[in-house]
Amino acid sequence: MKTTLLFMLIFLSALAFSQKLEKVWQSEPGLETPESVFYHEELDVLFVSNMGPDRNSSVDDGYISLVNLNGSIKNLHWVTGLKEPKGLAVSGNNLFVSDQNELVIIDIKEAKIEKRYTAPNAKFLNDVTIDENNVVYVSDSRDQRIYSLSDGKFSSWLYNENLKNVNGLWVDNGNLFAGNQSIWKIDIDTKEMNEILKGAGGVDGLERIDNKKFIFSNWIGKVFVSDGEKITKLLDSTIEKINTADIDYIPEKKMVLVPTFFGNSVDAYRLTW
Repeated sequence: MKTTLLFMLIFLSALAFSQKLEKVWQSEPGLETPESVFYHEELDVLFVSNMGPDRNSSVDDGYISLVNLNGSIKNLHWVTGLKEPKGLAVSGNNLFVSDQNELVIIDIKEAKIEKRYTAPNAKFLNDVTIDENNVVYVSDSRDQRIYSLSDGKFSSWLYNENLKNVNGLWVDNGNLFAGNQSIWKIDIDTKEMNEILKGAGGVDGLERIDNKKFIFSNWIGKVFVSDGEKITKLLDSTIEKINTADIDYIPEKKMVLVPTFFGNSVDAYRLTW
């Protein structure tokens, strides 16, 4: 009986650590400080935010690229005129992009900037996500604040001391999930916060795999998967100094897309179990 139990524990332990990332491709040269990637299923293309060659925030050299799902660049300078674009999200025909203290709306069909919403007190707007009611949420990673765009008004939605360096966002079923050193579950109606995962190490990109699992990145070069309170490291490129910025995950393809920031590429990995 003890032998059987021991075998089962060993088997389950091995199974728990069997997740891994297998590199599929690296994008063609040309991207410049890519910070975020977003897969548009209908167009079957990746939007990539590039902070540009000059990291001076006063220079409008940031842009959005279109990248094919094999890593080839479809349109390097698809939309220009941005400063330091970061988080991306799509609703209908609009691409929403955080850019310093602005939320920029891009008309996808026309490939042009349609509107800019400014949050004058924002310090470093970062990740973007959109709920089922088309409310847009934007993290400020140099503050303890999350902004929202609702009914044409862009303003502070939640300030909380536990949101220090908040970055990665994910919204699902009436809850907003926010990542910093932890992952927090925030009830959208009541704004009640609950810490559901500790020791996340500074969440940059935050994606959900299923009802229990998240996959998330730390900018320094690490990607993890969480299952409840358990965290498993899938990728560590810190020694190579290859960053892992705001990732995306395509469930149907089990593909993880990783902007490498100073590496100037998007790397694609297959998540295997």
